[in-house]
Amino acid sequence: MNTTWKKRPRTVSNSTRVLAGPPNNSSSNSRYFFRTNKKIMKAVSDRFLMWIDAVGGYLVSLNDQVVLGQARPGTQVDIPLVADIAGRHARIVRQKEEGDYVLEPLADVAIQNQTIQSPTLLHHGDLITLGSAQLQFTKPHPLSPSARLDLVGNTRTNPFVDGILLMSESLIIGSNMANHVVYHGEEHQIVLFQQGEQLCCQSDYPVELDGVVEQSTGELFYGSQIRSDRISLSLEDTT
Repeated sequence: MNTTWKKRPRTVSNSTRVLAGPPNNSSSNSRYFFRTNKKIMKAVSDRFLMWIDAVGGYLVSLNDQVVLGQARPGTQVDIPLVADIAGRHARIVRQKEEGDYVLEPLADVAIQNQTIQSPTLLHHGDLITLGSAQLQFTKPHPLSPSARLDLVGNTRTNPFVDGILLMSESLIIGSNMANHVVYHGEEHQIVLFQQGEQLCCQSDYPVELDGVVEQSTGELFYGSQIRSDRISLSLEDTT
């Protein structure tokens, strides 16, 4: 389909991480032992689940394009929706240079209750209707091309999450309303970012990363946990 309109595909390979020796401030709990000595940590690929205490769960995609469709056996879609829609209902494409998003209809699709027949540019706040499913598109941070899809009404995904994050180079979690994920608490910010073939995090406040305390940055894996007295989150595989 022509993606011209008028006016995480990127996969991270599996890797291992074994520290040369325990840092001076390392935790002695089993989580640190698991991370550094016994377990081959599976690197995060182009899709993962992120659970944030007292906030919710998110399906995160690192791909430049995602397909939305019905959640049913045998159908491979990036965003599986439990709704009366087609197996492959629509595609969202992120334009790398501009950071804009284009919605391509593969079945009946509407934006702001107006049916579209061709690839259409999405704007902050747009309501997307796919059959019986509705999602709201937002780009909360003016300097980041990452975007969020919020589920509207009874729309849900399988597995169930509270929203979908279309992550570009970075994803900001914090108490500011312009962050991609907002939590209501003390001022604090955690940034997830891609560094080569790794998914990493950086915090403006010391956190415990997989059992290692007083960390401000590090690589993330499936099963990774970030904890502090302000926020707690973990990553899981989608399979």
